[in-house]
Amino acid sequence: MATDILAAAMDAVIIMDGDGRVLYWNPAAERLFGLPADRVVGRDLAELVIPPDQRERHRVGLARAAAGRPGAILGRRFEVAGLAPDGASVPVELTVTRVERLGRTLFVGYLRDITERRRAIAELRDSRRRLVTVSDETRRRLEHDLHDGAQQQLVATAITVAAARTALDDDPPAARELIRRAGDQLQEAIAELRELARGLHPDILSRRGLSAAVPDLARRSGITVEIGDLEPGRLPPDVEVAAYYVLAESLTNAAKHGARRARVEVVVHDVRTFGDQRHLVLSVTDDGPGGARVADGTGLRGLMDRWAAVGGDLTVDSPAGGGTAVIARLDL
Repeated sequence: MATDILAAAMDAVIIMDGDGRVLYWNPAAERLFGLPADRVVGRDLAELVIPPDQRERHRVGLARAAAGRPGAILGRRFEVAGLAPDGASVPVELTVTRVERLGRTLFVGYLRDITERRRAIAELRDSRRRLVTVSDETRRRLEHDLHDGAQQQLVATAITVAAARTALDDDPPAARELIRRAGDQLQEAIAELRELARGLHPDILSRRGLSAAVPDLARRSGITVEIGDLEPGRLPPDVEVAAYYVLAESLTNAAKHGARRARVEVVVHDVRTFGDQRHLVLSVTDDGPGGARVADGTGLRGLMDRWAAVGGDLTVDSPAGGGTAVIARLDL
């Protein structure tokens, strides 16, 4: 009965004696290390799955544990590298317990493959690094836009006001004209700032949500945009902002790369497989030339990072000659 339970375990379970010889090797261990049980039982575990540079350390630790002396192995969860038959490293999480049975000291190892965890951590680290890069680029662009736009208008306004003050006593008509010009310059500066603010966080998105902001995006996209189903209700603020920029950047990319038409949908599905769950799906499909690849630049990679930051998953399907589909999914 006990061996049946161990055989059904999803984690690898290895039992060895005090000398390090394998006594039990469950099917999950076979899958993890690529070695069938009949090839490992009775053999030295260190020679099978422990990298050569770690074997002496393993044997010393095992001897200490078998002698009942305190050590760093038993009852802890730690990460180590295993060894596949082809010499490849297998990252695993390991826990070892000591069992006394019929006068024998046995050690039971519980191992879990953490390859996907390591990959996810590395991807998260890379994603954060890319987001910092994008943030720095956005800050520099904002500084540039402010310098070349509203700041120039405000400097010009200050010069005009100074000239009007100088002319006020000697030439009132000229002073009035300068004040009128200063007013026009202020209005232009306000318009510049308003346009810049709309690019950072559109007012319509804050006031009325994504369903109202999408038609505005469509009008400003420069191509024909068909709007499909749109979720009428409000979404969490961070999700709305992320969704807005995914849609905006996707439409911008579509127009930039030669698409003439695009279709936008934002749909929330109710999923009841395991309790009540809402699942958001937004998509932008276009009739452009296709061939877009995430690895070719920071645009699509940045979209994936921005969407991942709110817990979502974004995919890009762009066969050459077949248009591009950007699909973003998120559990709400």
